[in-house]
Amino acid sequence: MWRHIVAREAIHLMLLLASMALFHRTVSAFEVDGASMAPTIYPHEYVIVDRIATMLRLPQRGEVIVFRYPGNPRIDYVKRVVGLPGETIAIGRGRVWVNGRSLNEPYVRERPRYLWGPAVVPPDSIFVLGDNRNSSSDSHLWGAVPLQNIVGRAWFAYRPFSRLTWLAGRAPELEPAQ
Repeated sequence: MWRHIVAREAIHLMLLLASMALFHRTVSAFEVDGASMAPTIYPHEYVIVDRIATMLRLPQRGEVIVFRYPGNPRIDYVKRVVGLPGETIAIGRGRVWVNGRSLNEPYVRERPRYLWGPAVVPPDSIFVLGDNRNSSSDSHLWGAVPLQNIVGRAWFAYRPFSRLTWLAGRAPELEPAQ
């Protein structure tokens, strides 16, 4: 009788460990260092990241992602996707321009005070910017992010649970062509 109980508990323990390992491979938490994503995500908040979605599809414009910084792959960055492969990106007149159309970005508090581009996002890469446009180290400084550097898509941010922010909302819309 006790062998049956021990065997059953060993199976339960193995299933628990296997599911924990699978969960760890598919969902992770990352601490945000710096204010480049404010007001969406503040320093020392955590983002919960889906590691599977970006393996199955290309990141979408407006998604917040975690990726390995191209200048040092040991460092993880959190930024917003604004440009997809093959798109022409420019920054000027306080706006981001995608293929000549202005990007409507309600999550940006202060418009960019710099000029950049135009330039085409290389194949197998994306263009990312921090929501705090004027205080962000991002693609406008060091270029596009290779798709292979993407860790995952951020679902929500929290610190700890007193402030919970859903990050997987509607994609920003391009203004009509003029």
